[in-house]
Amino acid sequence: MTMMISKFHKLIQSRLLWGAFLIVIVFSFVIWGMVWPSDVDEAERQNAAGLLDNRPVSHGEFRSAYRNTYLARALSVGREIASTPENEAILRQLAWQRLATLRQAAQLGIAASEDDLVSAIRSNFVDEEGRYQRARYEAFLQSFVRPMGFTPAQFEHHLREEIAIQKLGSLIGRQAYVTPLEIRRTYETLLDSFVVDYVKVATADIEKTVTVTEEEAQALYDENPEAFTLPEQREIMVATFPIAEFLDPDAEIAEDDILDYYELNIDDYTTTEEDEDGEPRTVVMDLDDARESILTALRRKAAIDRADAVGTELAFRSMPDRDGRIPDFTEEAEKGGRPARSLPPFSRRDTPLEDVDAAFVAAAFELEENAFNRVSVPVVGQDNVYVLYLTAIHAPRVPAFHDIQDRVTEVAQRRAVFDALGAQAQKIQQDAVDILRENKSFATVAEKYDLEVIRPDAFTGLSGSSAEDEAVQALVQAVVAYNQGEVTEPLAVSDGLLVAYIVTRTPADPANFGAYRDEIASAIRNRRAQGLFVDWQEALLTPERFIDYQRLAPADDDAEDGEDIEGEDSRQEDIRVDAAI
Repeated sequence: MTMMISKFHKLIQSRLLWGAFLIVIVFSFVIWGMVWPSDVDEAERQNAAGLLDNRPVSHGEFRSAYRNTYLARALSVGREIASTPENEAILRQLAWQRLATLRQAAQLGIAASEDDLVSAIRSNFVDEEGRYQRARYEAFLQSFVRPMGFTPAQFEHHLREEIAIQKLGSLIGRQAYVTPLEIRRTYETLLDSFVVDYVKVATADIEKTVTVTEEEAQALYDENPEAFTLPEQREIMVATFPIAEFLDPDAEIAEDDILDYYELNIDDYTTTEEDEDGEPRTVVMDLDDARESILTALRRKAAIDRADAVGTELAFRSMPDRDGRIPDFTEEAEKGGRPARSLPPFSRRDTPLEDVDAAFVAAAFELEENAFNRVSVPVVGQDNVYVLYLTAIHAPRVPAFHDIQDRVTEVAQRRAVFDALGAQAQKIQQDAVDILRENKSFATVAEKYDLEVIRPDAFTGLSGSSAEDEAVQALVQAVVAYNQGEVTEPLAVSDGLLVAYIVTRTPADPANFGAYRDEIASAIRNRRAQGLFVDWQEALLTPERFIDYQRLAPADDDAEDGEDIEGEDSRQEDIRVDAAI
């Protein structure tokens, strides 16, 4: 027994043995706890927003692309984008397209430098003499970018992406090729001179001759009842807070606030007029002259803020309390002296009140049928601030014919007028061809139908494209496909159809071709390059290369969302850019 204990004592003191035990234990834990690459890949796929070229796209990366797509769209139209299912679908598709394009740019090493960013900012915020105006840039950030929830760093990150996309588009566009024949034909299209006679068949005249019976309206409805589907409608109550009731016309306004408003809205106080020599010059209204209008605007803003605060209190009172009690919106509004009233059901395309815009409708359609999301934050109209409370959601439905008979009859009437208008114009066009073939004048056709022959001034494609006359604009786009002595097909204008006769077509002077050739070639190439780039972008999202999982991002992914934009590195870059511009 003593010998066995002695041997065991020597055994446990052996470093070699304990080293072997350690290796076995560590190796076991590593094996058991290891996440194999295939498991990581699968996990990434399961938690991704989608796949591009078989590579996962995180929710953060997609949301960053979506935000910047939204900003690009808003900048292009000059306002915020209404929240509708249609716009959401478009923005989501464009976001994927943007993301795929930026990935391709990164693979090719295409990016925007700091100099590129500075140049873009300096070239877009200039005065009439082309000098960079930092105040205009700051005003743009303050009045447009910040209200949409974007910081200056996020906006400048957006600009970097836009520059990279433009560089890539330029690279793709180099493949565009323009033939000499295309240049020559475009030159002729732009510079050939036309003299044209036309007659107009007016919609108003045709309307007098067309009537629709109830049987015809019923037949139109029966042909496709789904075409008359009523869209989703919302039924809401509103509590109204008139801005005028919160306005203090004698309120004191700090001088700094007046100066800030003046500088941020300097364009509103800037006009262009001619000097004694007829040259344009920029005139900026003095602060003292603008003071009254500024005071009015700031006092109105203060009134809106006060109305907003009272409306916010009502919204909070209308939410469930800690015990789960659901307050009655009507009673809460009555307590505050703002009786609620019901509005008739309305859809996304309707304007339920005279002084509201798309923001009011969007707020109504963001409400949900649960205790916490039935009431809105205050919504500002032209004359009032509103708090909305959802009472019912009416799903899309196909109404019975007798419920919408007036609407169906109106549609049937428009269709009948359209058909009659087209038939009449086609008849005139055919008669004109036949009469001209008999060597009679175009005026003969006009006399037959008691119409006036109109001859605008001679025009070219180039001069006519800037004409204010709607008829000339329609003619310019059509006559280039016709020869002298021919009659056009009916051409649509806002109040009818035109039938035109090409009196003369004078070829452009060949001697001037050289002066226009390079410019025409460049224009064709640029247009074709844009088309090539769009086609190339669309090819990035073919089904075999792209999958959108259509899932919401997990909450713990928020930190990843745009961290390159809002992180410390971006703030440092923002500081450097500020210094440069």
